Amino acid sequence: MLGGLSGFFIVPMNAILQHRGATLLSAGHSIAVQNFNQNLAVLLMLGAYALLLTAKMPAQWIIVVFDTFMMWLAKRRSAANARTADMRAMVEE
Repeated sequence: MLGGLSGFFIVPMNAILQHRGATLLSAGHSIAVQNFNQNLAVLLMLGAYALLLTAKMPAQWIIVVFDTFMMWLAKRRSAANARTADMRAMVEE
């Protein structure tokens, strides 16, 4: 179930990244960079998950820690992007 719900998040994000990436790079290069970054993120999160499991943290708390960290990171990144560029104009391109 969690994998299916993740697909609802990742598929539209991939489509946007590929659309925007095709304007900056070739479509193949854009997909390669995107896949590299996704795999790197998976490996880093898996390592963090393994460390938290080794520290005997319950799975429920690990989920809360990951969610809190990811939301903080996304909010911080969004605010930084909003200061440097008009995001609404980029969506309409």
